[in-house]
Amino acid sequence: MPKKKTDIDSFEYSYNRLEEILNILENQIEEISLEDVLSYYQEGLKLLKICRKKLNEAELKIEKINSEELN
Repeated sequence: MPKKKTDIDSFEYSYNRLEEILNILENQIEEISLEDVLSYYQEGLKLLKICRKKLNEAELKIEKINSEELN
Protein backbone atom coordinates (compact mmCIF):
# COMPACT_ATOMS: atom_id res chain seq x y z
CA MET A 1 0.00 0.00 0.00
CA PRO A 2 1.51 3.39 -0.97
CA LYS A 3 2.34 5.93 1.72
CA LYS A 4 -0.21 8.68 2.24
CA LYS A 5 1.08 12.03 1.03
CA THR A 6 1.43 14.59 3.82
CA ASP A 7 -1.03 17.45 3.43
CA ILE A 8 0.91 20.51 4.52
CA ASP A 9 -2.33 22.49 4.75
CA SER A 10 -3.92 20.02 7.14
CA PHE A 11 -4.68 20.94 10.73
CA GLU A 12 -2.61 18.03 12.03
CA TYR A 13 0.50 18.93 10.05
CA SER A 14 0.20 22.63 10.87
CA TYR A 15 -0.38 21.99 14.58
CA ASN A 16 2.53 19.54 14.85
CA ARG A 17 4.87 21.88 12.99
CA LEU A 18 3.76 24.78 15.18
CA GLU A 19 4.59 22.68 18.26
CA GLU A 20 8.04 21.95 16.80
CA ILE A 21 8.68 25.65 16.23
CA LEU A 22 7.53 26.55 19.73
CA ASN A 23 9.81 23.89 21.16
CA ILE A 24 12.77 25.24 19.18
CA LEU A 25 12.07 28.82 20.24
CA GLU A 26 11.59 27.83 23.89
CA ASN A 27 14.59 25.53 24.21
CA GLN A 28 17.13 26.62 21.61
CA ILE A 29 16.62 30.38 21.38
CA GLU A 30 20.17 31.11 22.49
CA GLU A 31 21.63 28.77 19.88
CA ILE A 32 19.94 30.15 16.76
CA SER A 33 20.44 33.38 14.87
CA LEU A 34 18.07 36.32 14.95
CA GLU A 35 17.29 35.70 11.28
CA ASP A 36 16.27 32.13 12.08
CA VAL A 37 14.15 33.30 15.01
CA LEU A 38 12.32 35.70 12.71
CA SER A 39 11.89 32.99 10.10
CA TYR A 40 10.44 30.59 12.67
CA TYR A 41 8.17 33.34 13.97
CA GLN A 42 6.88 34.10 10.48
CA GLU A 43 6.28 30.43 9.74
CA GLY A 44 4.52 30.05 13.08
CA LEU A 45 2.13 32.89 12.24
CA LYS A 46 1.24 31.23 8.93
CA LEU A 47 0.66 27.91 10.66
CA LEU A 48 -1.47 29.55 13.33
CA LYS A 49 -3.62 31.10 10.61
CA ILE A 50 -4.12 27.68 9.00
CA CYS A 51 -5.03 26.10 12.36
CA ARG A 52 -7.53 28.84 13.18
CA LYS A 53 -9.12 28.53 9.74
CA LYS A 54 -9.46 24.75 10.06
CA LEU A 55 -10.92 25.03 13.57
CA ASN A 56 -13.42 27.66 12.42
CA GLU A 57 -14.47 25.42 9.52
CA ALA A 58 -14.94 22.49 11.90
CA GLU A 59 -16.97 24.64 14.28
CA LEU A 60 -19.27 25.72 11.44
CA LYS A 61 -19.77 22.11 10.37
CA ILE A 62 -20.62 21.10 13.94
CA GLU A 63 -23.11 23.95 14.24
CA LYS A 64 -24.71 22.92 10.95
CA ILE A 65 -24.95 19.29 12.03
CA ASN A 66 -26.47 20.29 15.36
CA SER A 67 -29.02 22.58 13.76
CA GLU A 68 -30.04 19.86 11.29
CA GLU A 69 -30.48 17.35 14.11
CA LEU A 70 -32.72 19.73 16.05
CA ASN A 71 -35.05 20.31 13.07
